[in-house]
Amino acid sequence: MDDQKDTSDLSIDDRFYLLLHKKIMNKTGSARRRAKKYYKDQYRKTGIIPRPLFLAGKGVMEGRKCSGRPRSLDEAVKIRFIEMVKSSCDPLSPGFIFITRKARTIKNYHYWLEQEFCRSISLQALRRLVKSENLKVYLEKPDTDEDIPVKHTFKSEPVFALIQIDGCRFRYLRIRNENGNWQAPQAIEIFDTGSRHMFDLDAWFEETSMNSLELFIRFLQGTEFPLDTICIRPDNAKGFLNLKRPINALNTAHSTPGGFFMKSDFSRIHSPKDKAHLESTHRSLHNFEIRVIKAFEDRIVKTVPTTIFNQGKKETITVTLLDITLQDLRNSGLIQEYRNEHNRNKHHFSENGRIEAWVPEQKMDRFLSEQTGTLTFSPGQVQEYMKYGFDKIKATVSTKRTIRHARQDYFVTIGANLFSRHKSTPVKISSYKDKLYIFEPGEDGVLLGEALACQPFDGPAVTRDIHTQPDEISRMIDFLEQRSMIVDRPALIEIYHRGIDLKQAKTIYMQHQQRYDTYMKKMRQPLQQKGKALFNAFALDCHKSMHAGHVAPYALHGDMT
Repeated sequence: MDDQKDTSDLSIDDRFYLLLHKKIMNKTGSARRRAKKYYKDQYRKTGIIPRPLFLAGKGVMEGRKCSGRPRSLDEAVKIRFIEMVKSSCDPLSPGFIFITRKARTIKNYHYWLEQEFCRSISLQALRRLVKSENLKVYLEKPDTDEDIPVKHTFKSEPVFALIQIDGCRFRYLRIRNENGNWQAPQAIEIFDTGSRHMFDLDAWFEETSMNSLELFIRFLQGTEFPLDTICIRPDNAKGFLNLKRPINALNTAHSTPGGFFMKSDFSRIHSPKDKAHLESTHRSLHNFEIRVIKAFEDRIVKTVPTTIFNQGKKETITVTLLDITLQDLRNSGLIQEYRNEHNRNKHHFSENGRIEAWVPEQKMDRFLSEQTGTLTFSPGQVQEYMKYGFDKIKATVSTKRTIRHARQDYFVTIGANLFSRHKSTPVKISSYKDKLYIFEPGEDGVLLGEALACQPFDGPAVTRDIHTQPDEISRMIDFLEQRSMIVDRPALIEIYHRGIDLKQAKTIYMQHQQRYDTYMKKMRQPLQQKGKALFNAFALDCHKSMHAGHVAPYALHGDMT
């Protein structure tokens, strides 16, 4: 043989390992290991180089051709097997008897083929043939049209019975973040399962508690709710888990027996099937990214190759860098246009194994028109829930209604009566400017109150202004500071807790305004000292009023706000 002549100067062992290398050099992984072990075992047992290795030296690599063995399944067996499988799922076919889906097993067909051809037939070869000829669809075909498997299909849900919330990071583009660096935006969707209506959609850079809460509040303000139990299923990511608190607060304030109730049903960890309807829309969202790139084609900086993992496999894609900000993307109207297009166009949806078509907005409107009563929320009813969005840490409210945080004392101004004077109370707190928001310690704990720092806020600008209505004591502080007073916050909080509210504080100030003006003119002190003295005079007047048992009525003149 030619290869033997070429390697005649080699020992038989060297020749074996050379030919083995040629045989397995194009294989990888377990296939390479199995082939190497198989030929080494054959050589060790017989002392003869297997024939497939000699053929590999000539470039012949096909398995059965290398060994000289015939095909495991000849054409007659293959044709008959395919006919059996296809005919057995059709009651009207004369090619074979009808077999119910549960009994269509390869072993059954294997038995009948051996009986028919009177010889042994490889069962493994039949299994490979099922895969190569795509016969699985016939083996699993239901017996009747009504017998449709629901194992891998979407289950139908009534409208408003299940609302899903999830995020999807953009794949094909990156824009500039707050620091000027490139970052992919993250879209967050709120989606009704029954109608496939998309309540809201917006983009941020991260799935934070504040971002998810902002979208949730917009959803509450812009949605008409039926007077029924509404199951809401956010993703089990850290940014969404905080929604348990405002949902609990919402139910506490607005739920009624047999009426509106929002039930939180978070998806399980690493269980995308729990929100499969919403996950399926992410494919369309990735297609939408290309429309964004086209709309901002004049802002393309460059394109870069990037590696992603798709179902565990590495893929290389091209990512476009757009010189725009998140606000530019929002102002373009593309996100709202995409949401409107989804809601107002007809789509084909799969439910219970059947394909049906409808317009999400029409199905939602039809459902709401059939309701005898609905519930809507005004901005004032839900805007306060933005306080739930800040990060929370453990803290303790002392028996004196104070909290020690970040080397500063805070006095409880709202909800002080909820805390014991005999034992410290464990809570969770969020810091915002010179305030602490106080929550129950549980994962769905509601807002209990607020605490105010002894000193005014004098730190860096906050990254997120929540624009909530200021509390009464903050308005009292603003009122007094506008009148040149340097407010001693602990003293004012004590006065407030003893019954002096903003209206009474204005009345007391107006009653003694002339005396305060005289003090300011006569005192020869720096402005700060004069401001402290003026507040002390005001505090003394408040205590006198409390000791008198009432605050004398006074008709306010002019704008006192």
